Amino acid sequence: MTAYYLSKVFNILLEEPHRKNDRQRPWRLLFPNAIAVALALIGTGVHAEEKESSLGTVVVSASRIEQNTLEAPANVSVVNRDTIEATGAVRVGDALTAKVPSLYMRGSLGTSTRINGGPILSLRGPGGVRVMLDGISLSDGNAGSLSSLMNINVSEIDRIEVVPGASSALYGSEAVGGVINVLTKMPTKEEYRLRYLRGFNDAERNIAEASYRNRWENGLAVILAAGYEDMAGFAANNPVILQVTGAGNGRNAVQGGKRTTTTTGRPAYEVGDRGATPSHAAYVNAKLYYALDAKSRFFASFAHRKSYVGFNDFHNYLTRNGQPLNLPANNVSINGDRLGTVRPTSFWDTSNPNLRKESRYIVGYDGKLGEKYDLKVNLGYFDRDNYYVASDTGASFRHGPGRVTTTPNTTLDGSVQLGTAISEKHYLIGGYALTRGTLDRKVYQLSRWRDPEGSRTRVNEESSGTSTNHALFLQDQFFLNDALTLYLGGRYDRWTTHGVAKKYVGSPTGVFDSPARTHSAFSPKFAAVYRWTDTLTVRGSVGSGFNAPSNYNLYATPNQSGQFRLIVANPNVKPERSLSWDLGIEKALPNEGFLKAAYYEQRMKDMIYNKISPYTGTHPTITTLVTPTNTGEAYVRGLELSGEIPLTKWLRASASYSRTDTRITKDESGSGLEGKKLRYVPRDLASFALDAKWQNWRANLSTTYTGLQFSNEDNSDVVKNVYGGTSKYWLTNLRVSYAFDKYLKLSAGINNLFDKEYYEFYRMPGRNAYVEMEASF
Repeated sequence: MTAYYLSKVFNILLEEPHRKNDRQRPWRLLFPNAIAVALALIGTGVHAEEKESSLGTVVVSASRIEQNTLEAPANVSVVNRDTIEATGAVRVGDALTAKVPSLYMRGSLGTSTRINGGPILSLRGPGGVRVMLDGISLSDGNAGSLSSLMNINVSEIDRIEVVPGASSALYGSEAVGGVINVLTKMPTKEEYRLRYLRGFNDAERNIAEASYRNRWENGLAVILAAGYEDMAGFAANNPVILQVTGAGNGRNAVQGGKRTTTTTGRPAYEVGDRGATPSHAAYVNAKLYYALDAKSRFFASFAHRKSYVGFNDFHNYLTRNGQPLNLPANNVSINGDRLGTVRPTSFWDTSNPNLRKESRYIVGYDGKLGEKYDLKVNLGYFDRDNYYVASDTGASFRHGPGRVTTTPNTTLDGSVQLGTAISEKHYLIGGYALTRGTLDRKVYQLSRWRDPEGSRTRVNEESSGTSTNHALFLQDQFFLNDALTLYLGGRYDRWTTHGVAKKYVGSPTGVFDSPARTHSAFSPKFAAVYRWTDTLTVRGSVGSGFNAPSNYNLYATPNQSGQFRLIVANPNVKPERSLSWDLGIEKALPNEGFLKAAYYEQRMKDMIYNKISPYTGTHPTITTLVTPTNTGEAYVRGLELSGEIPLTKWLRASASYSRTDTRITKDESGSGLEGKKLRYVPRDLASFALDAKWQNWRANLSTTYTGLQFSNEDNSDVVKNVYGGTSKYWLTNLRVSYAFDKYLKLSAGINNLFDKEYYEFYRMPGRNAYVEMEASF
């Protein structure tokens, strides 16, 4: 019966979803889909082993109050400390990507050589996801980038809670697709810990960490930690691709290139690489806790991280008459295909060196206010600075003129929340939240472009902006009876922004002032949770979302992205809105196992997207003008399945699958985007893992699948698995560890076990190995 109903779900939901009647009457799909999912899970044995089943994991992010997952108004996914250690996750993205249904992160994995990059993230389709550290937003004040997520040391994580679905009613801007909350450890005893990891092959690296934790009887607790990481990078990560300009043999007929295509299908050759990008990072952090009693505590933390990415010599694969081809070379051809002029600048990695620095400060209180009220106060401040470079005409590989772009920015994020039981059937929470992001972006002229700190001569352009959001939120948790709980809440946001851009060289020059403007939004949400039995919950919700544009989209001076695109800010972009609903079911199984399923739909209005138009300026390589704008409307719907089952006393299996279908339903930008898929949203994501524990041994075999997606707004990147685009791929990792005793553990692992070649714009690492030692005492 289970297999029958699951097959019905797939047949209904995974077919082409954009028939006209279904879009107009989505409730026609709701009831049969909900019944099919519910019956499938009930068929697994709702009433079997009730007494031995777990009662869910305690979470705090779904409704801002402590509750187990069976009571939460969303299908919350929890990645705990044990799972992170078992898989050997190096970064947060390793623990989440594809393993949490509908969640995709690009450029956030431990094997990525872009240590300073900000990950691209999607959850249930749109890119609006509020990512937090202990309840504090990680979005920067520049482009809303989540580069701070890369700065979190996984050793300090206690668990990660992922709440899918519109969450703006509690969390405001960004929480259109959901919330990710990374929660850090609290000390329980005195402990010294040392860790060292050595990586090989494409992921060659060294990681060293040391920490001290203690908790005293007077309620005081402390964590002190420091660490270092270096990565060698690998040269083939960033190949040089030259397009074929025509047929015929040129005067310089060469050998050594590898035939390929561009993402749009144009014939091309891989003729070299831009060299490895070595990187270095170091961090320190400190945390202080003070428990007033068993229910109340103060906390404060500080962290500082600095990371640097350098450059190495490039490699030219082209030869002529057995000798390396001298550059520049005119009239070059290979295998009867003309490449035209091959310039040395095509082989340079012109974004390096780059530097990123970040300091974060967090304080808060979590506990009681008198006997009746629950009080939570969080306040976080981030101070960030980074730069990247570009060469100018007349520069050589290591010398000559260029530019450096600096993007110092700050964010202030905080909230005050008060909760109380106003009766036996009502628990009410309310509060105030503040978010402020500032940008101070400058572009300096350099006399030596590889020396971005010591050769600045003048400011070419600059821009600044401040966006502030004040909000009030309220939620009533109403216990209608022992089985049914209703959640009714809403949040009022008032977003204000202003900025100015100044251009001193080039055309046009001048000061472009954008006076302050204000937008407000009310985001309501209703949810119902029905405890069918002690171990089975059915839930549904409907709510709206709100997402404000970034300071970068509003105020940045024109900025080249890649080789062909020029991004021009638009100070008139307004916030985007969404309306969504979902239906989910969760079944608790014995020994902390579970099964979960959900179906959802979402409609976006005033969607912030890129308007694409031909470039008509004088820059020699730019072909496309990109302008952020409120493009129009989009539609998203999907299915999520996940579970974890103990197969034996020593072996557990976990799996997830999600299907997300997106479509732009209205394009007001004139870019011809109507009917296109939203970019960076894989249609299918899947994972499967086996975790075995036997005596002192532990082994974890995990595989994840990332399906079809597009990286271009117009979906023109139809050729997959080539440089500059994306791939459909299975990625399998293996980790084995042995604990000599409670003080010492040795681990070894292989990433990309089957040596798959795949791309996430850059070529990603092939098969690579590592060894790791952990000691605690």
